[in-house]
Amino acid sequence: MNLSPKTALGRPLDPSYKTNLAIIVVTLLVGVIAGGLTLLSTGNLGSAVSAGLLYGAIAFAGWVISREIDPDHDLSAFVAVALALIASLIIKPTSLDILPLALIIFITRMTSRVVGPRATFIDSAIVLATIGLTAYFGNLLIALVGASAFFLDGVLPNPLRRQIVFGVVAVGTIALVSIISQQAIVIGQLSGPYVALVAGVTIAFLLNILGTPHIHTQSDSGNRPLSLSRVRSAMLLTLAIGIAAAITLGDEGVNSLLPLWASLTAVPLYRLAFLAMQA
Repeated sequence: MNLSPKTALGRPLDPSYKTNLAIIVVTLLVGVIAGGLTLLSTGNLGSAVSAGLLYGAIAFAGWVISREIDPDHDLSAFVAVALALIASLIIKPTSLDILPLALIIFITRMTSRVVGPRATFIDSAIVLATIGLTAYFGNLLIALVGASAFFLDGVLPNPLRRQIVFGVVAVGTIALVSIISQQAIVIGQLSGPYVALVAGVTIAFLLNILGTPHIHTQSDSGNRPLSLSRVRSAMLLTLAIGIAAAITLGDEGVNSLLPLWASLTAVPLYRLAFLAMQA
């Protein structure tokens, strides 16, 4: 059932689909378990609630991002959930960078048009505002990647030309924020293990993009075939935001976007396993 035909950004989480119901259950279980364990170890209810929300968000965000960048394989999203939770147990994150994660979801949906309709004026304004806030909070390079999505949406198959204007406004907004707040793009410090992780995942994901010759999934609304070039562009934008965070924020940039890196890892891993099972 189509619950959001008038927006390119919203996808309903219909529990009548087994995978949707599964992620709802998994997210709730992860949140309850994380919160319960924290309460037992600290005795602090506030910390328990925060931990439950954080770990539930990590699981859910990993699932959502994977669904956007690998629309043909529902199960790869659950591989991302598993990887995100395993990494969380090792890294023990205390927060997520919500704005870049939201930006990823918005621009991938806008670019791939997996929801169905082209971006409305309000959709574009929401993305523009998210880009501006991302820049305001110091993530200038990530914001620039977000702005590039407007230009892509304006030139890819079935282009929406006014997006080019939004792209120009977005770049101007980022420049204005940079000048007013006296911010500049700085290079963060990536430790050896993180360099290896980012490089390895980047290569694997790029190979996965090149190895995706077609897309079978149709849009949520209208059941229209998805454009391969648009889906590939959405995949590249997701990777670019991850790399931008790693470049400018170093190790913490990777940790704060843990669901993103779990998704970027899960998609080629699942594809490799899928091909092995078919052999």
